[in-house]
Amino acid sequence: MVDFKKRLKNKTVPKKIDPIEIYNSLDRRSETGPLRPSQEKILEDWFSGKKDEKNNIIKLHTGEGKTLVGLLILQSKINSEEGPCLYVCPNKYLAEQVRLEAQKFGIPHCELSTDNSLPDDFLLGSKILITHVQKAFNGRTIFGLDNKSVKVGAIILDDSHACIDSIKDGITIKVKKEHELYKAILNLFSDDIREQGEGSFLEIESGDYNTMLPVPYWTWYEKKDEVIREILKHKESDKIKFVWPLIKDQIANCQAFISGNVLEISPTLVPIGSFGFFSKATNRVLMSATTQEDSFFIKGLGFDVNSVKLPLTNKDQKWSGEKMILIPSLIHDELDRDAIVNWLAKPNDKRSFGVVLLTPSFNRNKQYQSIGAVIANSDDIFERVKELKNGSYESAVVFVNRYDGIDLPDNACRILIIDSKPFFDSLLDRYEESCRPSSDIINIRIAQKVEQGLGRSVRGEKDYSIIVLVGGDLVKFSKSPLTNKYFSSQTRKQIEIGIQVAEFAKEEADDAKPYDVLINLMKQVLGRDEGWKEYYMEEMDRIEGNIQRNSVHEIFAKEYAAENYFSLAEYDKACAIMQELCDHFQKNDSERGWYLQQLARYKYRISKTEANTIQKTAFQSNLQLLKPLEGISYNKLEYINENRILRIKKWISQYKDYQEMMISLEGILQDLSFGMPAEKFESAMQTIGEALGFLSQRPDKEIKKGPDNLWCGVENQYFLIECKSEVSEERSEITKYEAGQMNSHSAWFESVYGQVNCKRILIIPTKALSYHADFTHHVEIMRKNKLKLLRDNIKSFFKEFSRYVLHEVSEIKIQAFINTHKLDINNMRTLYSEPYRANGKNY
Repeated sequence: MVDFKKRLKNKTVPKKIDPIEIYNSLDRRSETGPLRPSQEKILEDWFSGKKDEKNNIIKLHTGEGKTLVGLLILQSKINSEEGPCLYVCPNKYLAEQVRLEAQKFGIPHCELSTDNSLPDDFLLGSKILITHVQKAFNGRTIFGLDNKSVKVGAIILDDSHACIDSIKDGITIKVKKEHELYKAILNLFSDDIREQGEGSFLEIESGDYNTMLPVPYWTWYEKKDEVIREILKHKESDKIKFVWPLIKDQIANCQAFISGNVLEISPTLVPIGSFGFFSKATNRVLMSATTQEDSFFIKGLGFDVNSVKLPLTNKDQKWSGEKMILIPSLIHDELDRDAIVNWLAKPNDKRSFGVVLLTPSFNRNKQYQSIGAVIANSDDIFERVKELKNGSYESAVVFVNRYDGIDLPDNACRILIIDSKPFFDSLLDRYEESCRPSSDIINIRIAQKVEQGLGRSVRGEKDYSIIVLVGGDLVKFSKSPLTNKYFSSQTRKQIEIGIQVAEFAKEEADDAKPYDVLINLMKQVLGRDEGWKEYYMEEMDRIEGNIQRNSVHEIFAKEYAAENYFSLAEYDKACAIMQELCDHFQKNDSERGWYLQQLARYKYRISKTEANTIQKTAFQSNLQLLKPLEGISYNKLEYINENRILRIKKWISQYKDYQEMMISLEGILQDLSFGMPAEKFESAMQTIGEALGFLSQRPDKEIKKGPDNLWCGVENQYFLIECKSEVSEERSEITKYEAGQMNSHSAWFESVYGQVNCKRILIIPTKALSYHADFTHHVEIMRKNKLKLLRDNIKSFFKEFSRYVLHEVSEIKIQAFINTHKLDINNMRTLYSEPYRANGKNY
């Protein structure tokens, strides 16, 4: 064998450290070409000015080759002898894709062995270790915790936003109601939780999944020793053993939430410092899509504000891929959610491409199954993806609450339906959303989930897809200027194009049927109409820069600093920072209330009396927060002889035009459907009460006593409404528990209001009362057909305004609309409910 090294003039071969030079020297497969301009730009900027910085964020459009950029950066670090180097993906399937990429480009890499031991090639810094987040970020991580962590030179988190979600999941104890720990914690805190909402507590006891309550921070702290003893009994349980090492010394600083079927316990701050292989790594690089908001890296991963403000990105390329975002309801009212889903989700053996639906929950499984769609579950999700990629197109595929981590390029998905606004999954996230629904932070997270969904079907610069947005709540969020500002500039422009396209289609439709108008638009994309492609490119090239959310950056930085001081028992410093956050918002602002509650939680370690005073102020600012130990009172709804029509006009006045009002109304009415989570349903019922000119309250939510909804203010008539939106439509009876709850709330109403005109309505899919149950007051039932009639009449009532200048409709006209659509008090009392049935009789 010839030793060519002997023939070299320089006897040593220096290793290349410039990632572009590394790429040019790799033994790549012939199918690989030169680096793309955007890849070269990122690598040049990193190597010339950022390679020695601890924190870097790289933002590239989908399909621009982020994986290769990351692998080349790590190879540069290995060649510089700055290893070991680690590449972490959100799941094992994406990790396997990255390994295939590394193999294709000839980049040396390794993986964990079958016994989960760390490879020598990784530890010696000679090869990149490619793994997934679940292997790395847990309490028994093979990379070690705290001072026992493996030293890592450089680490990359790919699809970092998805990684944060996985890390949060990995530091949360989550056990079902069958688990002994669930039973023990519910028993330990039953009195404390009941104080936060008697009705909600009874629903939790009955096993209601969507009803949840937090354990108050003060009682959690006082009973922390008992909590530890209960957890220790089960610390080797699969649901606990991977979390316990991370939180065992921080139980006092944890938070707990309990629903009818699950308990969650998690720290108030991600213990990122415990993962020394990440927190102490010399270089940390986060990969992020251009559409994603990176502020969450500050609190979630301990990144500094400057790295978020100044990511590495290719500013010359404003957009990538082609998306026609269609909002069918803007073309015609009959193209609503149900109509579109029933049409597009039907099987079709002649289809030459995939049709995919993304939906936030399993609540609509029955509808999808009846249509013939295939619903992917957690066990077969990647098998379904593989089938689509292999050309199995006959059945539409439904992915539930999977807005990231699945790639459906080219014909795998040419039509993507995003069905309704995403929900949050964890109890912590659901609690935060209920407490601060108009918060910038919550709306950014929702927008981020939507954008993750939008990215599933367009995976490259030349890829294209039709994306259909359905569901009033999603359409409202996407179109309203109050919320669509939270999207990236690229997505805002695509939505704007979608709205324009709907207008163009209506203008040129003549007498065409709404479905034909929609089909013709779709055909133009699928048939690669040159006019559409040129129009799209011209419009997208007008994109302006993304909004800099500096205020959000600073808020996250302060939240992180405050929680960090709190975890170190430096309570005064934590309180001082949290007070600054409180002062950032106006008095009685619900966001101020949220931060006041955090301040009260800190203050409890210093002064319990002061903490309760602050908690009382927080609760008065935001009634969704924890009810303080003492000091709250109920404000009765009093009948005021104020014109109902004036209140209707006041509700309408918040909208600038008819279309904006109807988009909002569609979202509200969609939430007013069986199968919707209780929080959304009851909130919609409150808003509908206001829209119809009533004074409207949610006593159970606001003071933790009384019914779900209460209306009054019209002809001295009260409506006491108990909502059971999540009860299965197959349920045959109203249970003894549900009747008892109505009885309890009726008694509360009588004790507060006395003998007044009150219509008591139970919204539930069945009217049959269990043999074991009885009502103490006259109650009527609103079933699916009556609820639909109410929704239809409300929608018809507001559609009357389309023929007038919205804010100039006379009171006489509005009264006529009320009468025509049977929303007067007499019809409200009689038309939308029916007697319950017991012992073979109607009552």
